[in-house]
Amino acid sequence: MSDQVKYIVGYDGGELSMRAAALAIEKLKVRGGGTLLLIYIVDWSEFDVMSVEELAMRHSQHMEQLETAEQDILAPARDKLAADGVTIESHVQVGHAAEIICSLADEHKADQIFIGHKSRGLLARLGLGSVAYGILQKATVPVTVVP
Repeated sequence: MSDQVKYIVGYDGGELSMRAAALAIEKLKVRGGGTLLLIYIVDWSEFDVMSVEELAMRHSQHMEQLETAEQDILAPARDKLAADGVTIESHVQVGHAAEIICSLADEHKADQIFIGHKSRGLLARLGLGSVAYGILQKATVPVTVVP
């Protein structure tokens, strides 16, 4: 692997994740360039109890999301974030967002993770059930949470 700086952004197409990605791009430009990995996760909770019909419908919806995420969500983000000296890669995966983002950070030897987080109520402020909190718990690299 190269010594080039690599940042990961958990990206869902929303304003907060775009702010996190923009901050990561600015930090990469200051460091003279690098690679930004935009990660889009189609959430798949294996613990939901569903009928066979519900499971088939959910599977179909997830497959559709996987097929359209690159074109509808990540490609426009790459175009908007394009910067000299910065390579932008994107990944679409199914699973638990915090686990996948941390796993990809380790796999790609990322230097830092950036994630947006919108605080809603007491439970969110405590981090319960939050993807950002999960990443903070599991990450082996520094994490920047963008409000």
